[in-house]
Amino acid sequence: MDVPTPRDDDPGPSLLRATDRARQALRRAQLVLGALAIGVAVLVGAAASGHEVTTAPPGTTLAEAELLEPSPLPEAAMLNPTLATRARWTTSGGLLRTGSLRVDAGLPQGAMITVAIDAAGEVVDARTRIADSRVTGLTAGLSTLLACWAVLALCAVLCRARLDALDARQWADDWARVEPEWTGRAG
Repeated sequence: MDVPTPRDDDPGPSLLRATDRARQALRRAQLVLGALAIGVAVLVGAAASGHEVTTAPPGTTLAEAELLEPSPLPEAAMLNPTLATRARWTTSGGLLRTGSLRVDAGLPQGAMITVAIDAAGEVVDARTRIADSRVTGLTAGLSTLLACWAVLALCAVLCRARLDALDARQWADDWARVEPEWTGRAG
């Protein structure tokens, strides 16, 4: 009968198989990589929240409009949210248009804003931001985190399946060696 022998880093005999030690290392790696994925997701979310995404509604195009006067101060906009600011923009046909736009409060004269214009050159929507930057950052961060954890879980499942296959093969080999003596069939 084989007696477990001590390893260099273990003062006493070890009853762990190589696959058991591999499972322990896999669990530690999962914890470290899972925590690392949280850090990566936070960085991705922070980077995504710093970008403003603009898109044009269907049937319109995006254009830059220049404010001809400062937009109302935030205090005035609180009292009357329908205050508009005069601006000019160029249509897709190259015509210069002037009109009143509802824009964010407190913008200086000459500020450039992105507007959506229709085929006639009229402003459809002066505020074309598709999402709040916090929502964008949160969505990007959570999506990254879930994707990292899914890949990590898949890798762990594949590694465990390989370790289980190694254990099954070693068990079968050991049983084939011990079974004749144990059952009394050894002759």
